[in-house]
Amino acid sequence: MHIRSSCCILAVLLTVPTSVRGQDWSTPVGRDSVLAGLVADALQRNPNLRRHAAMSRAATLRIRPAGAPPDPTLSLGMMDLQLPGFKFNSSDMTEIDFTVEQALPWPATLGARTHAAEARAAGARAEEAVARRELVGMLAAAYYRARYAVTALDILAEQRRLLDAAVQLSTMRYAVGVAPQTDPLQAKFARDRLASDAAALRGEHRAALAALSALRDRPATDTVPLARLEATGVRQSAQSLPTVDSLVALSLAAHPQLAARRADVEQAAAAVREERLGARPDVTVMARYGRRSAIGGPFPYKFPDFFSAGVGLRLPIWASQKQLPLADAARQDSNAAVAAYRDAEARLRRDVSEAAARADAARERLVLLVDGILPTARATAESALRSYEVGRSDFLTVLAVQDARYRAELDAAAVAAAYQAQLVLLQQLTEEKTP
Repeated sequence: MHIRSSCCILAVLLTVPTSVRGQDWSTPVGRDSVLAGLVADALQRNPNLRRHAAMSRAATLRIRPAGAPPDPTLSLGMMDLQLPGFKFNSSDMTEIDFTVEQALPWPATLGARTHAAEARAAGARAEEAVARRELVGMLAAAYYRARYAVTALDILAEQRRLLDAAVQLSTMRYAVGVAPQTDPLQAKFARDRLASDAAALRGEHRAALAALSALRDRPATDTVPLARLEATGVRQSAQSLPTVDSLVALSLAAHPQLAARRADVEQAAAAVREERLGARPDVTVMARYGRRSAIGGPFPYKFPDFFSAGVGLRLPIWASQKQLPLADAARQDSNAAVAAYRDAEARLRRDVSEAAARADAARERLVLLVDGILPTARATAESALRSYEVGRSDFLTVLAVQDARYRAELDAAAVAAAYQAQLVLLQQLTEEKTP
């Protein structure tokens, strides 16, 4: 199974284009020093990752003991001491025995146990790599949530300044009698309504910072320097992704989740072999040395010591009730491990396809927003305000186009953050090396 899996991996790698294997398409972690620092901090301090690392080391340390033979047994005994005084030199049958026994498992049994332990250690290392990738993805998601909140609060502040100016302008026009009273009232209502958006954004910001702190095992009061996320800069660095098939092939060849499931298959196969060998007779080798006593009296005599050796067999006469059912159970575990491997493959295909689809959709939306919708919304807002100043448009139009510009700015920031987060997720799903 191990050789067949290695050949399958090599075949998949050969089908992946070199440009895709090299990750030529942009990824945010390498270009964002703040995010890179947060990732490094989380990889060092995250409790769940430390737990996986400890489990991996523990599994590695269990490899050598798994293949070690059973410990020998040393016995010391005395026989035929005369009562009531436990006299040692009053009988020719009195002796002291030293016995050494060593159990020898059936050949290949220790090798099967070692193979199972090695598979468990490989699975633990793969699970640690999976946890590292998942941690990076969760950290990036929280990071871009926080940056979106910072950006949205800046956009909201700009919108509030514009509405403050609109309140002043409409109040002046109402004062000179060229605008109805509803104009300043509507401007104040639109300005005050921003308070609700600000409260929601501040809550989102605090929640994202809390997630960043928890993932890095830092206090909840820990601060992170977060800059505004410029949608224009993200749009300029956005690149087309490789084909979904090539990304899926790279993920199937490189993701540690499949390595963990392959280790489960190897471990189950070794367990089947170990249980089958358990139905074979083990050998026990015994050596015994007896020291005889010297009898006193008028004719003292020293009886000779003696040496004995023997070989014993463990007879698995109950194999049909113990080892064979356990072997059948191990085969079912092996079938389950193979099914889990296939399921992991299907999940990876789904996750990569979904992440690529979301990233492509976010990139297309970002291009539309930055190149078309935002310039048009800004120009429309400026034109509507100038027309209102000279009395050529009503105030509701001004408020509507200002709100449309504001919502477009928020959409651009949200799409830019989502695009960056999806790129990080896609990177963790397809990169060859674990961070």
